[in-house]
Amino acid sequence: MSAGAPSSRVRDSRFCLLADSEEAFVMRAATARLAEKTLDLQYYVWDDDTVGKLLVHRALEAARRGVRVRLLLDHANQLGRDVKWAALNAHPNVEVRLFNPFRGRYKHFVQWLYHAPRLNHRMHNKAWIADGEHAIVGGRNISEHYFGVHPEANFRDLDLYARGPIVEETRAAFDRYWNSDVTVHLRRLKHRSEADADRLWQELQAWRARLDGFPYHYEQDLERFQAAVAAADQRQIQAPAALLFDPPDKAKGATQRLMGDQLAELLSRRSLREILIEAGYFIPGDDFVDTLADLHGRGARIGLLTNSLATNDVIAAHAAYAHYRRALVEAGVEVHELQPNARTGQHLARLKPGRSKSALHTKAMVLDRRELFVGSFNLDPRSVNLNTEMGYYVNSEALAARVAAFVEEGMAPQNSYRVSLDERQRLTWGAGDTRGPVQSHREPQVTKARWLASRFFGLLPIENLL
Repeated sequence: MSAGAPSSRVRDSRFCLLADSEEAFVMRAATARLAEKTLDLQYYVWDDDTVGKLLVHRALEAARRGVRVRLLLDHANQLGRDVKWAALNAHPNVEVRLFNPFRGRYKHFVQWLYHAPRLNHRMHNKAWIADGEHAIVGGRNISEHYFGVHPEANFRDLDLYARGPIVEETRAAFDRYWNSDVTVHLRRLKHRSEADADRLWQELQAWRARLDGFPYHYEQDLERFQAAVAAADQRQIQAPAALLFDPPDKAKGATQRLMGDQLAELLSRRSLREILIEAGYFIPGDDFVDTLADLHGRGARIGLLTNSLATNDVIAAHAAYAHYRRALVEAGVEVHELQPNARTGQHLARLKPGRSKSALHTKAMVLDRRELFVGSFNLDPRSVNLNTEMGYYVNSEALAARVAAFVEEGMAPQNSYRVSLDERQRLTWGAGDTRGPVQSHREPQVTKARWLASRFFGLLPIENLL
């Protein structure tokens, strides 16, 4: 392991990238279908859409086979869905717990008013663990938007599929959250009978029978699921790796910056020659901009791919990033912003071109094409100070080369705008398409209302909350 590596325990495990949306979905469905003992699922967002229902169906199917299913959800993104989760929780082999939940029967906005310092801390982790042998960790939540099948907007994202010792470490981290006093059993808030679980199963079966037009292979027989996992296993690369994660007590407001400190340690090495960063929400702060400027001054190439104003689903986060954009360019950073019509690789392979808008949700970093990080951690104040996060740090030239290729594909002129300064020191957005080079001195493909909203949020003192 190179100098400056995270201090977490480092052991060889096996990894492959899940960049393609279809494979990312199928691997979750397949490992759930093949699970024999346990299924441990930890998510920030789990929507009640087609993808969410299909994977709930797989989890409940596993429970009906005798698999112990544990589902840990951040409660802020499940408000109003407690009844449905309670029905799932009523099955004897399923247990649902909520992280840092809203309590009581009074309105949620009142709780925000009186308990905002506590409730502002959320569990942003994403982990899918089957039988303690297979783990999927990365940026994807459970929703159509993260698997390329939403009709209006879909995220470019990335997961790592892991096997080996790091899977048991991932499960141990899950257990720390599961047993934390920040986590509450759903039964304490909503109670349902086993008959409700049976009714949910019948409803899901009937809904699934009517489902039409879902583009990925869902009705696969056991052999096809086995083949899907075997194909991913064959692509795996063995490498030393470490699981990085914040402790659940960070949600109590304790000063915990473990993930942020470990990643800062990696980036503080003055011998670095190249850093590639892909981050959906990037708010670097003055100190990090200075660090990047120092590295560039020592000869390092620094490439950044993030959302443009046209693709960012959180306008306030873009406004905070825009405050640092000129300084990043002046520091020598190659700044690229995703185009809304980007069609990078196969992440939207099942949608017709132009049918949906692209957006960026990946959280990945490559150092010197030898080391990489993929996880839930955004390079922003919320990830550093408020939310709990997790991810895999891997030392592998082969795997780093693949993540670097993924990032650089997103940086290509047909997929992103290159932000630079012209001879008059004006910010310029440059890109290329089938018609040739395109340049603009304004943020491209943005309505006046969206531009004004960004300017408004940029005036508010809310950066530390983003």
